[in-house]
Amino acid sequence: MIITADVHHGIPATTPALTERDETESSALWVMPAAPQTAPVLRRLLRRATSRWEVAGETAEAVALVVTELAGNAIRHSGSTDVAVLLARHQDRIVVQVKDTGRWLPRPPCAEADSQEACGGRGLQLVRAYTTRCTVTSGPSGTLVVAEIPATPDTGRTA
Repeated sequence: MIITADVHHGIPATTPALTERDETESSALWVMPAAPQTAPVLRRLLRRATSRWEVAGETAEAVALVVTELAGNAIRHSGSTDVAVLLARHQDRIVVQVKDTGRWLPRPPCAEADSQEACGGRGLQLVRAYTTRCTVTSGPSGTLVVAEIPATPDTGRTA
């Protein structure tokens, strides 16, 4: 089952779910099976959304990388049956929320865990390199990761 929604709105900044900095301009929500083929599908969907929202190429690439990494982590490590991605376009940033309903599985041992060639474990470091804020909240109902990516102006577009 795939659920998708694309909403264009202006929610007042006083709405409790939002910070006081600005209004949400647009948002998109996808709920998909936690399966290996989901990550590339999500990447295509979010590229369409960021293109429609006229997000600068540099920011759109950062969003694609962050969503792919976070969704991939949920798919590989949570044991969840599905993964939900909420993408929200604000005036000065893109907010990504990735939610799973699983319990994180133990990480398989890696022969060279401390070496430069280690077989994983750098995903959140990569996400944090592209974001101004990244929080991970885990509980009995799953894990929610919220990441904010600064929106750079798209100087290549003309009015």
